[in-house]
Amino acid sequence: METPILYEDENCLVINKPVGLVVNRADSITGQTVQDWVESRPQFSGLRSQMTDKVFLDRSGVCHRLDKETSGCLLIAKNPEALHYYLKLFKDRKLSKTYLALVHGRVEPKMGETILPLRRSLFDREKWQVHYEGKRAVTAWTVLKRYKFPGHEHWKDALTLLRLDLKTGRTHQIRVHLSFLGWPIFADDKYLNRKFARGDRKYLSHHFLHASSIEFVNFSGERVSVEAPLPIDCQKFLDILETGE
Repeated sequence: METPILYEDENCLVINKPVGLVVNRADSITGQTVQDWVESRPQFSGLRSQMTDKVFLDRSGVCHRLDKETSGCLLIAKNPEALHYYLKLFKDRKLSKTYLALVHGRVEPKMGETILPLRRSLFDREKWQVHYEGKRAVTAWTVLKRYKFPGHEHWKDALTLLRLDLKTGRTHQIRVHLSFLGWPIFADDKYLNRKFARGDRKYLSHHFLHASSIEFVNFSGERVSVEAPLPIDCQKFLDILETGE
């Protein structure tokens, strides 16, 4: 699986993670992960034997995660010092991450923000839910474009392309928030009605969520802004849709 490098310096790199590539290794995961990809690079394999930093070795320098079906910008540190620096940036909310999502329904207003606490689902341990006992989660959205998608009367045959700015980084945050608000992500097999998800996947084989950009001050003190192009299949799907009002 091709993994394009969008940005690289002596301390980090940003890849455009492909759809279908899992970030972290686990006993339940088969096939290559981003961690495996990192460790296959000559620069990493030469350093690994000299390192004692457990956090870096456990993460293979990966600074955050994206879901298997979510594509886009993923930041990876090349050494322990840089990893701890970037993890602190994430903790202090000093990185800016932007996503693109295609959702069912006509999103109104054109700009908004939702603050809804999230916790692991009480009924399905692989899912998350809005719950008053959860952790604070903040998602801001901006409408980019509207489309028509006939055959979905429940959402008045409407799709909306959103830009999403994360103010927090909870697991499945965007997917849960949008579903709760009544705008589930196109082809999302966890948070969209199964019947509709199966129908969507006749057009697109994965959910339409893409980490489109990341901006941060790098380990050397320089401001970096990186953008990742949409997966080809997502762009082709948008191209065949009729523009809405």
